[in-house]
Amino acid sequence: MNVVLQFGTIIPFLEEIKQVDGDRIFFSPISEGKWSSAAIVAHLYLWDQYIQNSRLPMMLAGDTLPSGQVDVQAINNDAQNFAHSGISKNDLIDQFVNNRKILLEEIAKVDLQTAFTIGEHTYTLEKYLTGMVEHDEHHMQQMKDVYKQARKSCIE
Repeated sequence: MNVVLQFGTIIPFLEEIKQVDGDRIFFSPISEGKWSSAAIVAHLYLWDQYIQNSRLPMMLAGDTLPSGQVDVQAINNDAQNFAHSGISKNDLIDQFVNNRKILLEEIAKVDLQTAFTIGEHTYTLEKYLTGMVEHDEHHMQQMKDVYKQARKSCIE
């Protein structure tokens, strides 16, 4: 499967989460001291927006992107606050899905072998997206584990 298709695999996964009854699991921490599934989705949403608005234009131009100038903690704090601002599970997922679809449409139109640098490292758009897919998969597995445990608890 090509990387653009892989980058879209989170969409049906989140659409399934919308079908799960109740918001308690979605807005509760996935484990002690960890984010909620809602914060994870908000985190992915805000990073997609950052990539789309700040990084992608520079990547496509083959530019050198600044290294270390992204305030990761600020973006992650914004994600946590956004996720728990009163937005509903469905609205949060819908916003993420709509934005990811737009990003996918943009990426589908470009040469994935376009090279750019971040700091001292050279990447292609394909390699960068592969890292993003791995990031998505990590967070999807966290959410899968939470929902699997919740189902198991309901059965017991």
